[in-house]
Amino acid sequence: TGEVKNIGNRRGDFAKINFIFRKDWKGETETLTAFVQGTNHTFDTGIVTDSSVLPGATASFELIVPKAFGMFIGYSYSLDWEEF
Repeated sequence: TGEVKNIGNRRGDFAKINFIFRKDWKGETETLTAFVQGTNHTFDTGIVTDSSVLPGATASFELIVPKAFGMFIGYSYSLDWEEF
């Protein structure tokens, strides 16, 4: 679990955190993604999202790694969002 904060001056839509797990010393990786629990926003197209982060706002996220995922030796992460 964790939080992200929008330090920009525009809304971030479909905000997510990509966790890249290193599975072995050979370099095999697997990625899991967690969308933030942000504010609701309805676009002109009618699409609704609950993962928008307003400027200055903080949003939480939770990533559940299933037991079937197996072992890993490390991980990194990256934050991704869209601007509409």
